[in-house]
Amino acid sequence: MKNFIKFLGVAFFAASIFTFNACSSDDEVIIDVVEGINVSDGLYLAQVGSDPESGALLSPESVDAPDFQSQTRTGFVGGYIYLEAGDYNLVQVTNKEITNTWGGSVSQETDEGSQCDYNTYNVASMEENGAAINVSESGLYRVANDQLRSEMIFYQIYFPGIIGTATPGGWSEETSLTDGSVTADGGSWSKADVVLREGEWKVRFNCRWALDRKIDPLGGLEESNGYIMFNNFGGSVDNLTNGNDQPNIVHSEDGTYTVTITWNSLDGWQVNLERTGDAPVLTFDPNDYNLGVIGDATAGSWDSDRDMLYKLDGTTHKWVGVVTLADAGNFKIRANDAWDFNLGGTLAADGETVTLSEGGSDIPTPGAGQYYIVVSTDDEGDTWQASMTANGWGVIGDATAGGWDADQDMTADGFDAGVTTYTYLGTFGTGQFKFRAGDDWAMNLGGDLGALTFDGNNIEIATAGDYLVTLTFDGSTYMTTIEAQ
Repeated sequence: MKNFIKFLGVAFFAASIFTFNACSSDDEVIIDVVEGINVSDGLYLAQVGSDPESGALLSPESVDAPDFQSQTRTGFVGGYIYLEAGDYNLVQVTNKEITNTWGGSVSQETDEGSQCDYNTYNVASMEENGAAINVSESGLYRVANDQLRSEMIFYQIYFPGIIGTATPGGWSEETSLTDGSVTADGGSWSKADVVLREGEWKVRFNCRWALDRKIDPLGGLEESNGYIMFNNFGGSVDNLTNGNDQPNIVHSEDGTYTVTITWNSLDGWQVNLERTGDAPVLTFDPNDYNLGVIGDATAGSWDSDRDMLYKLDGTTHKWVGVVTLADAGNFKIRANDAWDFNLGGTLAADGETVTLSEGGSDIPTPGAGQYYIVVSTDDEGDTWQASMTANGWGVIGDATAGGWDADQDMTADGFDAGVTTYTYLGTFGTGQFKFRAGDDWAMNLGGDLGALTFDGNNIEIATAGDYLVTLTFDGSTYMTTIEAQ
């Protein structure tokens, strides 16, 4: 009996597919060698001189849409890929063969979207059979290719972080996991003694939510105008999903944790929470401090308060409000429509944070106009901070001239009989809008026009045209009217 191997084909490749044909002891053993690249069909980032690898597959992704939603974009693909320093091309693999190759010239650009100063990235202008793209530093990259703009983005990822009401910094300050490293085999970053409380959070990278590639920042998010690429994950700890519109990760058990986030090309991103102890006990109850603004510089004079809105920001208790002040007079901040607890001192309309004193002196008005006031405590009421800016209500949305990116300021029309009035006259397109205060989403209004609610639904504009929008506040309730001009 002879057993032998019969080679079919003209060449033998390490990435070939082997087919073993069963036989009896007296039959020949045949190994069919099928030439080709052993990855599925798709777009890959391949190092020059090497076959594409499965971990370098670029998959279809969604991009940002108005009102924290997502939308599909023709020919938009991306992923998180570890790249060794070297030259690369984008290649199309079809039936185990490279059928198209793209490359192009590279430029460095800046997007000031990160609180941690990781704001530069590389953009390659892509063309078929273009020059190889050089990656100068080995590392993990957020990569995206946009067919409509013929460009590819390379943004290096240095560390992940967590942010949200469950985390120490709330939605304002990220808890970064800078203790870690990454290689081609995978990466791991961790942080010990993180206090997590009942609430919500998300994962993002380099203190950044997204990369903005809109051509005109005020021109909307239509396909021809560019896109915003997501750089964050929501969903759940065991099923992270990409995008601003994905549900926040829900955390239900207060405690001290070691937070570990890992990545590898096979499993993608994973989060592990190891509870190592109890969270510090909180004795402060914000329900005991329903803050409002009162004084002869306000619409209610010294008789009635202008209610503020409470928002928990991590472990910081925060109250926000818009107040119209007269050109003369004073005001103070007090709790529960009573004088048992009140704050005073010095507060200028310059946006600077200062410390107010319990029972402090009356605060002089900075002049006639509307002001965004923020009061907070991060030590359970031992000290109280406040800031004030000359920036009140505005309208924002895809129905407005600024889209979802820039507020259109409303005008403060003063107050009468305890009611403050704000107006905006402008051109609206069909779409949606909301009211928000101080160019900040902490305090926003939507919903029913007759009884607006905080964080309410978007307000619809069905017919494009010029409208006069009026917002009124009686100290506790907001209402609006919209009149065609």
